[in-house]
Amino acid sequence: MKNTFLILAILFIAGCSAKQRETFAHITERRLDPTGKLVISYQFSNGVQLYYDSVEMINRIIPHDSLKVVFSPKHPEDSRLLIP
Repeated sequence: MKNTFLILAILFIAGCSAKQRETFAHITERRLDPTGKLVISYQFSNGVQLYYDSVEMINRIIPHDSLKVVFSPKHPEDSRLLIP
Protein backbone atom coordinates (compact mmCIF):
# COMPACT_ATOMS: atom_id res chain seq x y z
CA MET A 1 0.00 0.00 0.00
CA LYS A 2 2.80 2.41 0.92
CA ASN A 3 4.74 1.57 -2.25
CA THR A 4 1.68 2.15 -4.45
CA PHE A 5 1.06 5.56 -2.88
CA LEU A 6 4.72 6.51 -3.24
CA ILE A 7 4.80 5.51 -6.91
CA LEU A 8 1.58 7.42 -7.64
CA ALA A 9 2.91 10.52 -5.84
CA ILE A 10 6.16 10.44 -7.85
CA LEU A 11 4.28 10.05 -11.13
CA PHE A 12 1.93 12.91 -10.23
CA ILE A 13 4.78 15.27 -9.33
CA ALA A 14 6.74 14.36 -12.47
CA GLY A 15 3.67 14.83 -14.65
CA CYS A 16 2.81 18.24 -13.20
CA SER A 17 6.33 19.63 -13.33
CA ALA A 18 6.71 18.80 -17.03
CA LYS A 19 3.64 20.82 -17.99
CA GLN A 20 4.63 24.21 -16.56
CA ARG A 21 7.90 26.09 -16.30
CA GLU A 22 8.72 29.09 -14.19
CA THR A 23 11.12 31.96 -14.89
CA PHE A 24 11.39 35.69 -14.28
CA ALA A 25 9.64 38.26 -16.45
CA HIS A 26 10.97 41.81 -16.68
CA ILE A 27 8.39 44.59 -16.60
CA THR A 28 8.83 46.86 -19.62
CA GLU A 29 5.90 49.24 -19.07
CA ARG A 30 3.37 50.18 -16.39
CA ARG A 31 0.42 52.38 -17.31
CA LEU A 32 -3.18 53.12 -16.38
CA ASP A 33 -5.91 52.54 -18.93
CA PRO A 34 -8.88 54.95 -19.24
CA THR A 35 -10.90 52.94 -16.70
CA GLY A 36 -8.16 53.21 -14.06
CA LYS A 37 -6.86 49.64 -14.30
CA LEU A 38 -3.14 48.96 -14.24
CA VAL A 39 -1.67 47.48 -17.43
CA ILE A 40 1.72 45.76 -17.06
CA SER A 41 3.70 44.85 -20.17
CA TYR A 42 6.45 42.31 -19.63
CA GLN A 43 8.95 40.13 -21.45
CA PHE A 44 10.48 36.76 -20.65
CA SER A 45 12.62 34.15 -22.32
CA ASN A 46 12.02 30.41 -22.53
CA GLY A 47 15.72 29.87 -23.18
CA VAL A 48 15.36 30.08 -26.96
CA GLN A 49 13.12 33.00 -27.79
CA LEU A 50 11.97 36.24 -26.14
CA TYR A 51 8.20 36.61 -25.55
CA TYR A 52 6.19 39.76 -24.85
CA ASP A 53 2.82 39.89 -23.09
CA SER A 54 0.72 42.16 -20.92
CA VAL A 55 -1.81 41.82 -18.14
CA GLU A 56 -4.57 44.14 -16.92
CA MET A 57 -5.46 44.25 -13.22
CA ILE A 58 -6.86 46.40 -10.47
CA ASN A 59 -4.41 49.22 -9.71
CA ARG A 60 -1.98 48.03 -7.05
CA ILE A 61 1.64 48.49 -6.06
CA ILE A 62 4.15 46.20 -7.76
CA PRO A 63 7.41 46.97 -5.92
CA HIS A 64 9.80 45.14 -8.27
CA ASP A 65 10.77 45.38 -11.94
CA SER A 66 10.69 41.61 -12.34
CA LEU A 67 8.09 39.02 -11.40
CA LYS A 68 7.83 35.26 -11.71
CA VAL A 69 5.97 34.00 -14.75
CA VAL A 70 4.57 30.50 -15.37
CA PHE A 71 4.30 29.23 -18.93
CA SER A 72 3.87 26.04 -20.89
CA PRO A 73 6.95 24.84 -22.82
CA LYS A 74 4.69 23.92 -25.75
CA HIS A 75 2.82 27.27 -25.74
CA PRO A 76 5.01 29.91 -24.05
CA GLU A 77 2.83 32.71 -25.41
CA ASP A 78 0.15 31.56 -22.91
CA SER A 79 1.88 32.87 -19.81
CA ARG A 80 0.66 33.87 -16.36
CA LEU A 81 2.33 36.33 -13.97
CA LEU A 82 2.65 35.37 -10.32
CA ILE A 83 1.96 38.65 -8.54
CA PRO A 84 2.58 38.74 -4.78
